[in-house]
Amino acid sequence: MRRLTPLLLLAACTPPDVDPSSPAARADTRVIVVGAGMAGLTAARVLQDAGVDVVVLEAKDHVGGRTDTEHVGAATVDLGAAWMHGVNENPVADFADAQGLTYVPDEVPWSRVYDEASGQSVGDPAWTTMEAGMDDFVAALPELRTALGADATVAEGRDRWLADGGWTGQDARFRRYGVDQYLCELEYAGPVDEQSLAWVWQEESLTGGDHFPVGGYVGVVDAMAEGLDVELEHPVTAVRWGDDGVEVDAAGETFVGTHAIVTVPVGVLRAGTIDFEPALSDARQTALDHLDMANLEKVVLTWDTRWWDGSLTFVDRDADGTFPEFYDVTDLAGAPTLVGLYGGRFSREVQASWTDEQIVSGALSTLETGFERTIPAPAATAVTHWTNDPYTRGSYTFLPVGASRDDVQALAEPEGDHLLFAGEGTYWRYYGNVHAAVLSGLREAERLGVNTPTTPGLEAW
Repeated sequence: MRRLTPLLLLAACTPPDVDPSSPAARADTRVIVVGAGMAGLTAARVLQDAGVDVVVLEAKDHVGGRTDTEHVGAATVDLGAAWMHGVNENPVADFADAQGLTYVPDEVPWSRVYDEASGQSVGDPAWTTMEAGMDDFVAALPELRTALGADATVAEGRDRWLADGGWTGQDARFRRYGVDQYLCELEYAGPVDEQSLAWVWQEESLTGGDHFPVGGYVGVVDAMAEGLDVELEHPVTAVRWGDDGVEVDAAGETFVGTHAIVTVPVGVLRAGTIDFEPALSDARQTALDHLDMANLEKVVLTWDTRWWDGSLTFVDRDADGTFPEFYDVTDLAGAPTLVGLYGGRFSREVQASWTDEQIVSGALSTLETGFERTIPAPAATAVTHWTNDPYTRGSYTFLPVGASRDDVQALAEPEGDHLLFAGEGTYWRYYGNVHAAVLSGLREAERLGVNTPTTPGLEAW
């Protein structure tokens, strides 16, 4: 059993701040949380700490949702979410601080940019061109949106911007790569020819820089899940809701409660694998039709000996995002480790037809080309499939053409008084991030009447 820290003991003695007329104040309230990702765990933890009876139903055999810290050989690696994107005014960082968990700045070394078209390592000049291009493209966004209209894609905006700038050759290729990969397909992770130009780079961001939780996100997840009643391997198939409460079917059982908070990813709601009775509102279904799931995936490669120096950016011949970057996370993982990230168009192609062996082989071939040397066989590998996982159906929410912030906000609205929703895809300001998931869970706990959480680290939220 985990030993209570003095802070936790103090919090346990602090009376919860609950609206006396709210569901959270009633002794008969029982909340069923669907999904044990960070949104569901946060809502459940805050409600339980306020004295509410809560059960969490999780389809997988572990908690954490789209966070997943695993051992790959001798390395410890986050296969899902890996960063705290900004640690100032971030509830994830505040919660970690209160639990005595640590995180460190992302200072991963970048030593090489390889340009496949010219067959050479191009180094700092390429970074300079890409960074200048990205800054210039972001500055040009208002004008491009006006010129191209609400139905334009990022790809169309990029083509217009490149044509207006008159760049050609390697200069144009690096600028295109910076926009396509670092501003779009590795950031929003949707295809550049689907991502809405109107909404790219429109959401808010936190300050303080990117950080990695030491030991991976598992520390944060386990601390949030501690003491909760979580039923694992309980995929929910039906939710019946009305004025009298809710019934939730999962793994052959029916769970009865007064309220349900559904926190499954947008992709799962879009797939319709959960039957809602009555059906979800037209407004929610329209929002789901407009939104889509991004496709950021990873291939993890570990060795017994670190044969490389720093991370690799790989600009493939057509700048289409073929294994575009490999992070050197050796210091974080505890063993020599490279993590390849890829998203957007290339990711959808890979996830649709490649085997794990082909993914690893393709990554190794890219590394050999990019580092211009023969490399040893890895000691261990891991390949992610968030896109094909029936319980995620993608990595996080993105806005294709036709979607808007109104769709994200529509998903945050409850259906009646007893069916609530949370998850990163319901929180417009920071959608796609772990802190969005946590904030959405806090929002729904407050909706049920918890004015001020007593959960250590979340008191200010």
